[in-house]
Amino acid sequence: MMGEDKGLRAARHGLQYLLTRTGLLTSNVVESGGFIDTAGSGRPDVQIHVTPALVSAEERKSMGRHGVSINPCVLRPTSRGKISLRSGDAADRVVFEANNLTTTEDVQTLVRGLKASRRILRAPSMRELGFTELAPSKDDMVTDDALERYARDAVKTVYHPSGTCKMGKDRMAVVDPELRVIGLERLRVADASIMPTVVSGNTNAPCVMIGERCADFILGLEQAAGQAVTTTRSTTAPQERLSLSQPVR
Repeated sequence: MMGEDKGLRAARHGLQYLLTRTGLLTSNVVESGGFIDTAGSGRPDVQIHVTPALVSAEERKSMGRHGVSINPCVLRPTSRGKISLRSGDAADRVVFEANNLTTTEDVQTLVRGLKASRRILRAPSMRELGFTELAPSKDDMVTDDALERYARDAVKTVYHPSGTCKMGKDRMAVVDPELRVIGLERLRVADASIMPTVVSGNTNAPCVMIGERCADFILGLEQAAGQAVTTTRSTTAPQERLSLSQPVR
């Protein structure tokens, strides 16, 4: 895909898609993916995304050639970030500390994900297509320490921040089980921030569900055990301010 997004080539791809609905622009870029149980626990702990392009972080230069990228992602990170106020001025930006890869468990999971991705790249079917590894190494044998150094240098987020105002009943909870902000009236939060822990996959669909569930709470809809949700909507429910966002890649 290198160079196909510029100049006459880009215009040609645009026309091809508009006229025939075929060609490069029919790709969703993330052509394939999967979930892997790297620890043998019976539950996937790594998600991989495969793209028909050599993906690099913003601060690193492009590799300048065609290729594919296999990107392992830690599904349930144990590292915890922090958000705090910069000052008493509400207009000031908050202080955000991601603290990625600050636990041994996260590092080990990502290293196992790299190993799994390298095995995929070395599969006979991939070798028949002429694929060779560019990074982290062309060598078949690479130490865990070397993979960890590469992971720390190349790691980036997939822009699904969550859990900053968790739902619950404990002292750390910001919203209650009906998404009402504890200690405030007529204010609810309905986005990925209310997740007590991040889901094991993409957050888009869960955020849609959270928003729909919050709408039910506001409209007074209840679902009794074993009964269907009523479609009768109250017109006397008090108005509330609603924070609803849906993270996307």
